[in-house]
Amino acid sequence: MSHSYSHENRGMSMDMEMVYVVGHKNPDTDSVVSAVGYAALKPEEYVAFRAGEPNDETLEVFQLAGTDVPPLLSSLRLTALDMSKQLTSLDEKATFLEASKLLEKQKVIPVLKSDKLLGIVTEKDLFRVIQKELFEEEVTVRLEPEVLIKTIPGRFLTPPRVIEGVPLVLASSTETAGNRVRSNNVVIMGDRWDLLPVLLKRRVRAVIFTMGLSPSENDLEQLTDAGIVVFSSSLHTYNTIRLMFMAFTVKEAMNVNPVTVSPQDGLDFLRRLSNLHRHRYFPVVEEDGSFRGLLELADLASPPRKKVFLVDHNEPGQAVDGLQEAQVMGIIDHHRLGAFTTDEPVKIIIEPVGSTSTLVAREYLRQNAHMTRQVATLLLGGLVSDTLNLQSVTTTPLDVDIAQFLEERSFLPRDELASRLFHARVQAVLRDPSALTKDFKLFTFGKVRVGIAQIEIPGGSSLAPVMRDAIEKVMTEKLEKERLDLALFMLTDITQKGTLLFAFGQRHIAQMVWAKPFKDGTEYLPSVVSRKKQIVPLLEQILGGNG
Repeated sequence: MSHSYSHENRGMSMDMEMVYVVGHKNPDTDSVVSAVGYAALKPEEYVAFRAGEPNDETLEVFQLAGTDVPPLLSSLRLTALDMSKQLTSLDEKATFLEASKLLEKQKVIPVLKSDKLLGIVTEKDLFRVIQKELFEEEVTVRLEPEVLIKTIPGRFLTPPRVIEGVPLVLASSTETAGNRVRSNNVVIMGDRWDLLPVLLKRRVRAVIFTMGLSPSENDLEQLTDAGIVVFSSSLHTYNTIRLMFMAFTVKEAMNVNPVTVSPQDGLDFLRRLSNLHRHRYFPVVEEDGSFRGLLELADLASPPRKKVFLVDHNEPGQAVDGLQEAQVMGIIDHHRLGAFTTDEPVKIIIEPVGSTSTLVAREYLRQNAHMTRQVATLLLGGLVSDTLNLQSVTTTPLDVDIAQFLEERSFLPRDELASRLFHARVQAVLRDPSALTKDFKLFTFGKVRVGIAQIEIPGGSSLAPVMRDAIEKVMTEKLEKERLDLALFMLTDITQKGTLLFAFGQRHIAQMVWAKPFKDGTEYLPSVVSRKKQIVPLLEQILGGNG
């Protein structure tokens, strides 16, 4: 059965607890499968990702294992979406009463329509409207029937209609009431039946009786004939008036022009924006207006960091963008130790073996953890790929032992798996020359910036003439794009166990390192198959350490 490793954003709490397990950019098979294998050791906490597009060989091993490649992780930088909070929302017809109850649980309320942001509401917004109503001598209220019923306990005694007018509480004498009542009034009163003739004469907009009172059948008929809306509140007069102001809708109070941010906006931009506007709340909104969460100013002061576990690399230049903003939880690798520092102690497993898959598989043995056939097939594929089916000079006795352990649990025998993977390599290169730089890595030796790509295929030497132009094209592009001093391409023949080395850029550097002329830009290096063990150490020895 196929198992997907995709994930979706789940708000700050979930994302910040999750550990991203990821390999290097321009991922090879070992990089991707070791991430999946290591993440499977702690599925409740770790999630596997890839840092680039998988090559054909990698796709082949995932197909053979019957599982999906992990999702792409393009950056570890914190975004507005990462830091946003998920909040309960209301629609624009929600009452102040509903809003005030919700504001006891959260500081701000997004007002949405079909998931699109209309505005936000805070306690300050509600108070601003209520304060205006309290201090103005004449205020007009507009109460929708359904809003009134869910705010003030009671019932309509006449057919429900919108109540709109100037509130007036009647508790005075008939003479005084006669001087005060206007046709635009919404009258709130108790059992002052003696005032009904005044209300009928003035044809007020509505009458709200309190304490559950109802007029006589005859009086109600006269009020109805006069077009006066009648409502009976079960509350006493004071609470009825108090809740009347809570029957306003949030549409009347919401801030319809909040400063919004995009889900992809980064931490530096958000801090500059907050300094410019000095707001406390920033809704996170997609281009189409869809609300994704709310960012608070306080979140920007000491933001959390994404947690990441690096596999098959430890060079910052090969890592996912934004690594400096993340918290590195650990490293498992089989390459040299690069210029890498962490803020606190982390778990590091770096050993000179043929593949990172070897080290990941050994962790299953150390932890006595169950390994599925899918994971065994993937890790065997990574081991076969990086060790050239145990033929590379990087192969160690541990690789041989682990290969046997994995083969016993894999869907396919090792040799059959190797044949399928290496065939996929050749077909990918012949079909698409861009596959030549799928496994491209950057290094700095002293003051020299070097990029090295490698492809290991059966019969590589025989394919050199037809691949030369494509190699020159893609490596010249890398030379310019990455601003390299030297670009090297290793066309490794895993049948002959040798490498045709192409040099671009400052070719004299390659001439000095290998003491060879590189007349046509290439030199054949017999018995050289490993970038890690035979190319990089020599460059470091002659040009200087990684700086």
